Amino acid sequence: MKKLLIILSFPVFSFAQNIPDTCFTEQEIIQISKTLDSLWEADSINNVIITQQEDAIKTCRKLLALDSMQIDYQKQQIELLNDNIDLYIKRQRQLQPKWWDAKGIWFGSGLVTAILTAFSISQLVN
Repeated sequence: MKKLLIILSFPVFSFAQNIPDTCFTEQEIIQISKTLDSLWEADSINNVIITQQEDAIKTCRKLLALDSMQIDYQKQQIELLNDNIDLYIKRQRQLQPKWWDAKGIWFGSGLVTAILTAFSISQLVN
């Protein structure tokens, strides 16, 4: 087991010696820290903006749904008003006086009847 552990750790030790030193200076660490802080702040601002945009999208979707419902109701209203106009036209046609309800015809028939009655009576008297 020890031999296996030594054999497996051999590549690690051999490559670890060739790795250059990656130590940072204090100024570089401060600069990296400031960069990370500014990135965190920018990320939090972006998250707030994203949240606001998602809320705006939800509001717009609700408005879209309400507008669609309003358009549907207006279409129904237009159809009902057109049906109402058709009913008014039919009612007007039914309520218009017929040809036999014309005043001229009744006056003429009454005049002819009076003249014929007077003529008949005058013929009978003579």
